[in-house]
Amino acid sequence: MIPCQQTCSNYCEGCHKNCARWAEFQRQKCRERQAKKDYLKYYNELCGAVVRQLSAMGAVR
Repeated sequence: MIPCQQTCSNYCEGCHKNCARWAEFQRQKCRERQAKKDYLKYYNELCGAVVRQLSAMGAVR
């Protein structure tokens, strides 16, 4: 189900394909997903570096 289906007064079947509000909603969600991916990638690399450093010191087996 499309999130705006229940709240949009202009809703009709298939209207999301050319709806400006829906397109903006999709762009916003895409930006949010990318920001989350970037956040997770950054901290995954940071934590990986710490683990590698500790491993090199012999603290992690």
